Amino acid sequence: EPCDKAVSMARIVLARASRPVIRASVRRGAASRRHVCDGPRPVFARSGPNGEGEASQEQPQEEEEEAGTSFQTPRQPKRKAESTDAVSTFLTRRFGLAGGAAWVGVLAFGVISEQVKTRLEVKREFETTVEVGEGAKTITTATGLSYKDVKVGGGQQPRRGDLVVVQYRAQVEGSDQAFEDTRKSTKAGAAFVFGSRPLPPGLPVGFEEALSTMRTGGKRIALVPPELGFGADPEFVTSKLRKGETVEIPANSRLTYEIELKRVSISPS
Repeated sequence: EPCDKAVSMARIVLARASRPVIRASVRRGAASRRHVCDGPRPVFARSGPNGEGEASQEQPQEEEEEAGTSFQTPRQPKRKAESTDAVSTFLTRRFGLAGGAAWVGVLAFGVISEQVKTRLEVKREFETTVEVGEGAKTITTATGLSYKDVKVGGGQQPRRGDLVVVQYRAQVEGSDQAFEDTRKSTKAGAAFVFGSRPLPPGLPVGFEEALSTMRTGGKRIALVPPELGFGADPEFVTSKLRKGETVEIPANSRLTYEIELKRVSISPS
């Protein structure tokens, strides 16, 4: 009987001693649930006077980062426009398919009107082009450039930044062989941005000056002095006419260019 009483007393003591531990465990579970739903989980670093754990505000940085990143709301992907044309997209969203169709009609009208305008310009250029023939006068500019118009064009005059398309034949004065002839080397002609630098190979500053007062549809023969040509040093030019052969232009050479201005348009850049 004394042994049984001792065992019973030990059980009572253990039960009373375990109550604070159980309550502390329950509170830890509640704090852990709050950590999942509301924010960082408190860490129980020490025991209070009643044997219960007291929450500490200190927490490792890794847990804070994990809590901050694990439960973020996923970002929604940005909506992309259904069309690269912002105006068409807006009109389609605002007024439906009818608005988008109306804008397409406006664009189509602009394209057609531009084509009509181009055809009218070509027609006017053809009608106002004048053949001069053998009676052409030679004009010499203040820079020393000499030229005569075989055909006076009736189209546009090139301005700085315009895209020009020309056909030309180039040779050294006194030579019976051309070092470049785009009419034989390419049917499309030579295209470049007027006023840009550097100039295409084989075209000196004097060529650009002779071209500056021409109009589309015109044809001109220009005599370029060495000062406006390649100067006092020999120049080596790659000739498309001679299938990529390098041609040497002697020093202080006077150059003859036969130029046809085929087209002048706004540069795409």
